[in-house]
Amino acid sequence: MSTNNDFYRLWQHDNGVWYIIWSGQSTSSSRGTRRISTGTTDRRAAEQYRAQYIAGLKNAPPPQQPNIGYLLRRYRNEHGVNTRSLKSIDYQLKNLEPFFGDLLPKHISNNLLKEYAEMRGVSDGTVLRELGILKAALRYAEGNRWIERQPPFIMPVSQPPPRDLWLTKEQAATLIEKAKSPHVCLFIKIAVSTAARSGAILDLTWQQIDFERRIIDFGRGYGNKRRSVVPMNEDLYKDLCEARELAQTEYVIEYSGKPTKSIKKSFARLCQDCGIKASPHVLRHTAATWLVMDGVPLREVARLLGNSEAMVEKVYGKHSPDYLKRAVNSLRLPVKDKPVLHL
Repeated sequence: MSTNNDFYRLWQHDNGVWYIIWSGQSTSSSRGTRRISTGTTDRRAAEQYRAQYIAGLKNAPPPQQPNIGYLLRRYRNEHGVNTRSLKSIDYQLKNLEPFFGDLLPKHISNNLLKEYAEMRGVSDGTVLRELGILKAALRYAEGNRWIERQPPFIMPVSQPPPRDLWLTKEQAATLIEKAKSPHVCLFIKIAVSTAARSGAILDLTWQQIDFERRIIDFGRGYGNKRRSVVPMNEDLYKDLCEARELAQTEYVIEYSGKPTKSIKKSFARLCQDCGIKASPHVLRHTAATWLVMDGVPLREVARLLGNSEAMVEKVYGKHSPDYLKRAVNSLRLPVKDKPVLHL
């Protein structure tokens, strides 16, 4: 397997000085060889120079005093493009750049963030998502040593309580029955049968399904969004067998011979027609809630979701039939036997 050291080779001139040489595109559009001197005759020092040179190519230096606009755009172009949330990042940048773009990181203060929140006039959750991108971009800049340190700040609004929104089995059955598009119907069946994230389902290919062992491998995931290997229940196995017979692409969720990039609009129309309030992500919460309500151990639910047991207990523990039952039973007061009255 080739490495950067194979591409950027060391070559020693007749005068003893080591050079880094590599193939590059010349001005005449033909392949040419380029070189740069390491400034040393010592091989070990030249190897060190080469390593530093290659690292510098990967981490091009910013302007002497990069403003926040530059850091936001570079975060987007280098990190955001490797995530599923690039559209979301672009949307947040439209609001962040006009306010923060011309400022330097050292200008960030708690009062400035409070001013931004008041100026935006949107929900606390929206403000937190936008400022979360700002904080991530500054942390990315610090990690790449474009700034000395990430300015510490406190979010100007509090985290809103999570919405405990989930569907009953009757509501889920209604969505499946009323779904006019087969790809939407199959998406719902997979979601409530595996508790997988929407992105994992849309990325799923037929190669990731082992029909002999009846297992779905949802792959690696993005960032800290872990994915799981999930067995199929009997109903889902039959649904996927039928869908495979009609498949036109390598992707499980497809529409008109093409993989489906998003299910949001189709799912929203279906929910509106059925009078049900939900989103594709609610299906994951729904599946997890059903599991906990049926008494499935939290550690098993955590493995299925790809989350920690502590997080599952925090979000879904209240739905468990035995939730805190032992705890409240230990708080019972001792009851003395009542005296027997003799008539």
